[in-house]
Amino acid sequence: MAAKSNSSDYLVLGARGQLAQAFLQRLGKRAIGVERAQCDLAEGDAIARVLRHFRPRVVLNCAAFNNVDLAETQHRQALLANATGPAALAEAAGALGIRLVHFSTDYVFGADGLRRPRTEEEPPAPMNFYGYSKLLGEEAVLRSAAKALVVRVAHLYGGTSRSPGRANLVERFVQQARAGNPIRVTRGQMLNPTSVQDVVAACLVLLDRGEEGLFHLTGEGCCSAEEFARAVLEMAGIEGEIQVVARDARPAPRAAMTVLENRRWAEMGFAALPPWRESLERYISGL
Repeated sequence: MAAKSNSSDYLVLGARGQLAQAFLQRLGKRAIGVERAQCDLAEGDAIARVLRHFRPRVVLNCAAFNNVDLAETQHRQALLANATGPAALAEAAGALGIRLVHFSTDYVFGADGLRRPRTEEEPPAPMNFYGYSKLLGEEAVLRSAAKALVVRVAHLYGGTSRSPGRANLVERFVQQARAGNPIRVTRGQMLNPTSVQDVVAACLVLLDRGEEGLFHLTGEGCCSAEEFARAVLEMAGIEGEIQVVARDARPAPRAAMTVLENRRWAEMGFAALPPWRESLERYISGL
């Protein structure tokens, strides 16, 4: 393991992902990124060893098993990365007095069939195994002795993943259209398109305030999957085919609506996160 850096105020786990990359770019020399090869959440001993080595002020857990469809069959891998790993991380962080930010997902909802945004106070009801594993992880972190912030996000885009084949949602739509392939979306599915840059900025505000507990942080407003795809193509100046299908044929079931409401953020008097169209246009203009 590399020598300890004196500038590691923040340790970012899952460093290859788009959210982690956005944190690393924003924090610069104040942060150190750690990839799975250096700290696998499936290995409890590795987690404690890495935290003792770097001794950061804050650890940002951006690592996860986030292939929703593979989680339907690879239960053990999903649970290790999304549930038991975060539990071990929270235990180690609490023992060392390190603040923890853990990221969860809108997919902890869905089985209740509700057609309205969910607040932080509402009981989760995951519809697929990925959502179930993430729910177990966030509950373990919130029960721990760690000074923890659990942030649920949804439909992230706007970052650059270093993992092969892990283009963000907007990039996938653009790539498909430019290749002449149709973009398939499910009729009636509602989204919370959210820029990773907006999530990073809001998280740092909460950290500066010393906040703990559960927060939703998503782009302001929601839209259908079809509306989002059309907005991406229009803003990118690309002509492409959008196929609207009646049913989602992917292995993991998806709910029609898991839109999140940032109620705790609003109750603290913060301005709403930027509207999804505004953040989308800003991102696409820089592509």
